[in-house]
Amino acid sequence: MEFRKSPLHYVSLKNNKTHKMNDENIIRDEAHSFATIFMRIGAKDSPIEIFEKVKLRLLDFYPNESKAIFLDEIKKYIESELEKHRDQKHGGKPDPACDWESTVDKLQFYIRQELGTLPAVAYQKTTTATLGNRNKVFISYCHRDIENLKDIRRHFKPFLKYIDFWDDSRIKPGQKWKEEIKKAINEVKVAILLVSTDFLGSEFIATDELPPLLRAAEEEGAVILVVIIKPCLFEDFPELNQFQSMNPPNKPVSKMEINEREELYVNIVRQTKKILNSI
Repeated sequence: MEFRKSPLHYVSLKNNKTHKMNDENIIRDEAHSFATIFMRIGAKDSPIEIFEKVKLRLLDFYPNESKAIFLDEIKKYIESELEKHRDQKHGGKPDPACDWESTVDKLQFYIRQELGTLPAVAYQKTTTATLGNRNKVFISYCHRDIENLKDIRRHFKPFLKYIDFWDDSRIKPGQKWKEEIKKAINEVKVAILLVSTDFLGSEFIATDELPPLLRAAEEEGAVILVVIIKPCLFEDFPELNQFQSMNPPNKPVSKMEINEREELYVNIVRQTKKILNSI
């Protein structure tokens, strides 16, 4: 006897896809509601007591990705409240003597520590500029770190049918390599920076790659994903450390066990797909 799926089955599948698409918005709404009701900064609760409430709420979310999204929204809420407080009380400037700001500083410290144990959440800067033809994934790296590039490229390989993944190995013999790199940067939607001491010390990266990539992020909604490959003084480069790194600077790829590295690279692909799907 032939088994035929009922129309309800297909409706269910369609609804499941819709739910998956809306999961992040649901989590962010939950986080914002929680923050406005329970995170009464400046009340009698200490920073660690407020943070314990946040950690307790995190238990309601099972995947680490969901926990990271929830905590990311909490972080954004705290930053927004801090900005409002400074505008209302201190003329828009920080006040080291303010007890309220001291509480927020400690709370942000606990939030940053917890986020450091979870997959990084990437999102593009709000911009009114058109994205035009930006749809490329561009890898900026130093050739001494080429093995890391190969690892990341391996993780993107199953998706290359619909992800335009670009690194300088795509430059063909006879092509003008600087012009090809410039052309790729002009089309970049996601830039993945493989940061190491050699990367930070590269004159070509500093003068020819980073300025247009940072401009694309500032003006046209391109997204910068920073991956710390080896120990380096990443924190001494404000034009870069304004972007949250995909892994903590004190836990570079070179210090990771194989499963940690694989999870990091999987998250890079996941975040890249999410950004590209938002075009």
